[in-house]
Amino acid sequence: MKRAFLIILLLFAVFYFSCRKENEKAFWDTQLLAPLIDASLGINNLLPDSILKANPDSSLKIVYENDIYKLAMDTILKIPDTTVKQFFVIPVPVTFSPDQTVVSNSPSETTYSLQGVQLRSTVIKAGLLHYNVKSLIHQITDIVYSIPCAKLNGNPFSISISVPAATGNMPGIYDQTFDLSGYDIDLTGIYNNKVNTLYTSLTAKISQQGQAVLVNPTDSLIINSTFYKVVPSYAKGYFGQNTFNVGPSQSKFTMFNRIVSGTLKFESVNFNLKIENPIGLDARIYFNNLSSINSRTGTPPINLQNSIIGSETNINRASESGGMVYSTTANFPLNSSNSNIKDLIENLPDKFAYSMKLITNPLGNISGSNDFIYSDKLLKASLNMEIPLSVVANNLTLVDTLALNTAGSTQNINSGTISLFADNGFPFDAGIQIYLLNSSNGIADSLLGSSNTIVEAPVNSSLRVIGKKLTKIMIPLSKAKMTQLYNTKKLMLKVKFNTSSQPSYIKIYSDYTINIRLVGDVNYTIHLQ
Repeated sequence: MKRAFLIILLLFAVFYFSCRKENEKAFWDTQLLAPLIDASLGINNLLPDSILKANPDSSLKIVYENDIYKLAMDTILKIPDTTVKQFFVIPVPVTFSPDQTVVSNSPSETTYSLQGVQLRSTVIKAGLLHYNVKSLIHQITDIVYSIPCAKLNGNPFSISISVPAATGNMPGIYDQTFDLSGYDIDLTGIYNNKVNTLYTSLTAKISQQGQAVLVNPTDSLIINSTFYKVVPSYAKGYFGQNTFNVGPSQSKFTMFNRIVSGTLKFESVNFNLKIENPIGLDARIYFNNLSSINSRTGTPPINLQNSIIGSETNINRASESGGMVYSTTANFPLNSSNSNIKDLIENLPDKFAYSMKLITNPLGNISGSNDFIYSDKLLKASLNMEIPLSVVANNLTLVDTLALNTAGSTQNINSGTISLFADNGFPFDAGIQIYLLNSSNGIADSLLGSSNTIVEAPVNSSLRVIGKKLTKIMIPLSKAKMTQLYNTKKLMLKVKFNTSSQPSYIKIYSDYTINIRLVGDVNYTIHLQ
């Protein structure tokens, strides 16, 4: 009897679905669980991995070096663009035969004006020679132009050129640019007894393929040799006794770029202001000011208070031997006992501002004109720091952008609930907010009505985490909000850390993380075709 009843029921169902109208399609609602985010946030989301170092007990410290000032090569030495003009005139009319010399090995010296600098030699990193000749001689003129004091791989600079013949009153013109990169130039003149002095040589003759030509006093050779964009890679001589005012200026400080707001207090900080001098000259530095700037919060700059500010610091010259440079360094420890460096770094700066005065060779030419400088080895001032990550945090806010893992059509979404699972391995609470981003990565909406708290991990008597703490936050969403979520490509997490519930500074260890998983529990309507 039961079997017969089931057969009748099955036949009835087949009959019903085969006979219903087209617009009476079947549908039903269903639930779908889908992971949207699965992320692990560690201390590297607050601070770059590259500056975090683990101690033997796996507690972390910040080890960071930040250049706050680097001397520019052209502060010490800048070679100006220089044009050397030469006029060659035959005083009386002379007929020259083919291959006959018109100008015979004419040396010429040019002295550069270098504002107190007395160069004996230089190696050119980059530079150009623009060579222009105007000839009023009515035959082709062959010219050999050389710079005997400029050598590349031991070979002097030399060019052999042919200048077209003049036509009527129109001069023959030769115009060309040559690369001087890599040339080693002696600047002591023809007899090696001068400074800043370049010498050249020129020979001109009527072309061997030409014809005899009458050259009158008006038939001159006019030559312009322009040395420009000359940048030395090395120079030697005496760089003068000069005073340079540097700044006010600013340098970037990127250590806290991922922190958008809040405060972070460190139990201790160890800084060293290091001035490194790889230049072969003595110097004297006066720091007028050094301050930290947090342009994200707009708080007033904090000025360094230490004996180095407002007093002179002598910097000894470097030495060189066998192509090796031996720099000198001056170190100035900065800690809580001799300065307010802790206040400067707890300002969470993104910039350091400074102004200073630099005096070169304060005792004069004591090197016997043996000062030296390399373009890639320049004086710099840097802050070296080592900071144990033992901290107190108050609303310390990090922001991280994550790709949202959504797929499929959103047309049949009814509503849903987002579940946030946060497994906290840090010994402090964390408030969390989640934002939907638009295509321009701007905030379009938020998922939470307000910040929700992720509970801190349990700790032992040494305030070391002994296990993670799971927090679950349910986020009910309307159909419109759920559709918006599933059309979003990226989310932004904003997490605020607080250690206020702990009695003292908290050490951060390398294994501390927060695992965040966002799961969508979505109600769909499925239509049968």
